[in-house]
Amino acid sequence: MPVKPLNAQTLTALLARLDNAKHGEIRSIAPLSPTSIEIRFSVQDIARGYDWIDVVFRIEGVRDAKLASDNVLKSLDMSEGITVEIGANECALALGSYSGSVHEAPLYIIGTSLGYEELPFSA
Repeated sequence: MPVKPLNAQTLTALLARLDNAKHGEIRSIAPLSPTSIEIRFSVQDIARGYDWIDVVFRIEGVRDAKLASDNVLKSLDMSEGITVEIGANECALALGSYSGSVHEAPLYIIGTSLGYEELPFSA
């Protein structure tokens, strides 16, 4: 399944369906190029009776990021879920509740466009 682009309306519906990835788990962070990063989460999907699925977010045009190494991903606190913002010329994904202040998050990625892909749960 190809990456689906996100806009403000589809983002709101997706985050509601995934309860902002609260209590999920970061599976991986993969730099695809100097300006493209994928981050994979395992989350519960309300639309599927709270079954677990994986969601991959791809941020293109990355201009700023604070990432974590693979060995600490599972220890990062996901109790507040994620913050995802889409503006006219910028998008951001951050770990935790950081609306309007993603630079303060322990992990964040800021770029120009954002897409996602749903995948089967990876145990």
